[in-house]
Amino acid sequence: MNQRYTINPPIQELTELFKNQRNFDALASSIEEPRVKVHEAISKMAYVYEKVRNAVDYQEEHLIRKNAIKRMLKRRIITKERGTVISEPLIRELIRAGYLKNDYFPEKRIPDIELIVNKYITLINLTVGQYQTLQEKKKNKTFDWIISTAAYEIQEYLSPSIKDDALVESMYKIIRPNLELINEIPNPEDRDVQIYIAIHRALIKSDQAILRYHLIYYYAPEWKYMTPDEIPNFAQKLPELQTRIEHQINNKMSDRLARYMKKFAPLFIILKDVVDQNSDKAEEMLANPQELEKAITKACQKKYALASSKLTRGVFRSIIYIFLTKTIMAFIFELPYELIFLDHIILLPLAINVIFHPVLMALIATSIKVPAVKNTQKIIKGIGEIVYNPAEKEILKKREETFKTSRVMKFIFTLFYLIAYIVTFGLIIWVLILLNFSIVSGFLFLLFLSVISFFGLRLRHNATELVVIKKRERIRIVLFDFFTMPILRAGSIISRNTSKVNIFMFLLDFIIEAPFKLLLETIEDWTSFQRQKKEEIF
Repeated sequence: MNQRYTINPPIQELTELFKNQRNFDALASSIEEPRVKVHEAISKMAYVYEKVRNAVDYQEEHLIRKNAIKRMLKRRIITKERGTVISEPLIRELIRAGYLKNDYFPEKRIPDIELIVNKYITLINLTVGQYQTLQEKKKNKTFDWIISTAAYEIQEYLSPSIKDDALVESMYKIIRPNLELINEIPNPEDRDVQIYIAIHRALIKSDQAILRYHLIYYYAPEWKYMTPDEIPNFAQKLPELQTRIEHQINNKMSDRLARYMKKFAPLFIILKDVVDQNSDKAEEMLANPQELEKAITKACQKKYALASSKLTRGVFRSIIYIFLTKTIMAFIFELPYELIFLDHIILLPLAINVIFHPVLMALIATSIKVPAVKNTQKIIKGIGEIVYNPAEKEILKKREETFKTSRVMKFIFTLFYLIAYIVTFGLIIWVLILLNFSIVSGFLFLLFLSVISFFGLRLRHNATELVVIKKRERIRIVLFDFFTMPILRAGSIISRNTSKVNIFMFLLDFIIEAPFKLLLETIEDWTSFQRQKKEEIF
């Protein structure tokens, strides 16, 4: 007879929530009620457009729907006034684009979307619209800040992240006692907030918009059910609230804490799958170590296969993005420059610029390996510590060392970092000059080399996010990382800011998308009218 173990209280709470949520979801989907439905043939055209657009605008998969809501909402708020005009067309557009299932969203819930949209439109009018003294850049920033938060609140309503939030809460309760941080963050509340932010970033990869949403409701929970009469008072406090939230998100300790949390994130990711896939019998299974080990092994194998599939899909998206943008930029910038200023086209640099980077992306992809059996054994041990909370821990032990780095050492590291920049980019530029690259072709080569390297690193991270076994740091790996870090850093900066200067996204969002989506809506309205007339005949 197998011995039963006592389950850690935070994990007990997690299992209860998952079980209740599964029952609630099953009940909600079984209710017969009118649901929003769109024309399937028209939806296919919108779906193809979204696929093309997302290929040009490379972004993390889990953020695609949120960012699509933001884009659609922004376009509709700019051209229309109230949520009553925006909400139903927004839902229909999301369904046509494939972000919501067709004939699934209940029509009776559209007024709730209207309330959310109206709340944020009012806030925009009271802040961005009324304060004429604000600089244009600051007004645009405030507008984008509010729209980003509104987009995530709409996503939360459409598909609540109840399980993810519960997982974050469980990880916080288990990891928090292992961190003091008194010297690094003197304020107790700030310590709690920073650990919460770090867990969000490491565990569910929350971006700034998602963090802002959660921090708004942490500092101002009344915002969720605020009436129109109360919003003006909230709008007056918004600048101060923004400053407070941005201070927390951009805290210098934030990145270090997130890196620390990433060591434990794989354990909670697998634990979530184990509990979710066995929600009806999770408590019994968790109390039995042998059954838990079998469930963890099964969940790991499934997750590794999914990681491999996501890697293939991510590489394919990256290569399409690179090839499209690279080819277009060659025709817009490189060819005209060489024809006007050099009177001829230099074929070798042009060929290298078109072919090299997609090939490099493919080579990076082949070097990425998903986790193996030894990693699964480590995950089993770590989850055992989470679930049973033994007195002696190997993985979830209390952190003793400090997060701080002395100013002298920081200066020395920065100096070495600067040397790496000079050596790395200097050597690449020297080779490009030998290959007869022009200024424009050389710039494009460096630009895409940086972006590709960063994409490759991000794909590697996503494919190996479940790795908990530390790799031995060999001297050649350390040296390689030292000289490639400047390229990766440049790629990270470019990737974060590319949407602000992406001319292709500007053309798609403001020149093509609005009339294209309007045409689809008009066609759908016409087909509905035609169907109604046909039904009247019979």
